[in-house]
Amino acid sequence: MSPNCIKSHRLLSFCLAVLLAFMTTPVLAKSDKVTIGYSKLIISLPIFVASDQGLFAKNGLDVTLEEFETAQPLMDALVSGKVDVAGYTAYAITMNASLRSKKALYYMTSLVEDASHPISKLLVKNGSDIKSIEDLKGKRVGILPTVAYKLWMEAVLAKKGVDPADVILQHVAPPMSVSALESGTVDALFTNDPASAAVLKSGVGKELVTGAVVPELLGSPFPFASFNMDKAYADANPAIAAKVVKSLDDAIALINSDPAKAKKSMEKFMKDAEKPFVPFYSNPLYLPSAKFSRADLEAVMERYLSLKMIPAKLELKDMALQAKK
Repeated sequence: MSPNCIKSHRLLSFCLAVLLAFMTTPVLAKSDKVTIGYSKLIISLPIFVASDQGLFAKNGLDVTLEEFETAQPLMDALVSGKVDVAGYTAYAITMNASLRSKKALYYMTSLVEDASHPISKLLVKNGSDIKSIEDLKGKRVGILPTVAYKLWMEAVLAKKGVDPADVILQHVAPPMSVSALESGTVDALFTNDPASAAVLKSGVGKELVTGAVVPELLGSPFPFASFNMDKAYADANPAIAAKVVKSLDDAIALINSDPAKAKKSMEKFMKDAEKPFVPFYSNPLYLPSAKFSRADLEAVMERYLSLKMIPAKLELKDMALQAKK
C-alpha cells in the first residue's frame, strides 16, 4: 500500500472514531436559568440546602442566588418585579405586600413554628431586671426589620396585657444585634437566627421566654413563611416553576430527616464570624408542597385576618403551587 493510501486510511479511521464517539456520547439537557432571591436567615434553609447539595442542578436548573439581608427587602424586590422568584418570607410580609402592590404570587411549601421548632426568640441582656413580657412596658425592644416582627411583637404584647404603644419598637439589623443589646441601645431583642444564636452564644444575652413565644400566644402550629414566585412569571415558565418546587421539596426532605446536616449547608453563605454559631441555629420545620394545599393557604390567610395582621382577604384560588406528580 502506498504512503498516500496509508495516510488516507488513517484519516478515515480517525474520522469514523470521532463520529462514533459523538453518536454514543449522551447529550446533556440544557439547564433552565433562574435567579432566586433569598434572605440570609435560617428561614431560607431549603435554598441553602438545594444549592449546596446540588439539588437545583440535579433538577435541571442553573440558579443564580441574589442575597438580601432580611425578608422585607426581598419581598419588596419580588412585588416590584426586580426578582421573579424569592423565599422564604413571612406570611405577614408576603400577604401585605401582595395586597398593597396587587401582585399575584404563588406560594410554594410552608415553614411552620411550634414548641418543638421555635424560630423567633425574645432575648434580654444577661443581668437584666426584665423578667417577663409584662416588664417590657416602657422599654425599647429591638426587632428584626420587617413588618412581620413588628406585627408579631405587638400581638404578643397585647396578649400579655401590655399596650404596644407603651413599648418602643426599634429596627435592629441582624449583624448589629449583639452590640445593640450589649450597649443598651435596646433593652430586649425579638429576632431569629443568625442574630439570636449570636446573642446567646456570645454570652451577651439570654431568652426572656423559653421556647416558641409566638405559637404559645398566637396559636400552634404557627404558619410562619413560604417561598414565592410571581404568578405571571411562573405561568410563562411552567417548567422552571415545576423544577423549583421539586428542588425545594427535595431539600425539605433532607432538612426534616437530618436538620444538623442540613444546617451545615448554610455555613458557606454566612460570614466567617457567624459560621461557628450555625450548628446552634434552630431546627425549622417545613411542609413540602404535597402537604400544603389551597385550603391550608386560605387557613393561613384567615389566621392572619383574625390577628389583624392583614387588612383584607386575598384571592388565593390555585395559588398554592405543588410539585407535579
